[in-house]
Amino acid sequence: MPGVAVTAIFCLVWSWNEFLYSVLFTKIVARTVSVGLALFWGSIEIQWGPMCAGASLAILPTLLAAWFMQRYIIHGLTFGAVKG
Repeated sequence: MPGVAVTAIFCLVWSWNEFLYSVLFTKIVARTVSVGLALFWGSIEIQWGPMCAGASLAILPTLLAAWFMQRYIIHGLTFGAVKG
């Protein structure tokens, strides 16, 4: 179970942070969060307030998943490190 939890959390983080494929393969009606955050960068100005609010909301799912699986992550990462 700990190995599955660690693998699940790593897959969630890697897929959540994927930007290149999202930019290349998504359309206007179906954007990911990372592509939506990149739209706050304009040619003249950067909208810092909405971008920071969106980034704060974007990290909540991975933060909550890691918080709920914390016990399994620690056990899975340190399982082979300590003998006896």
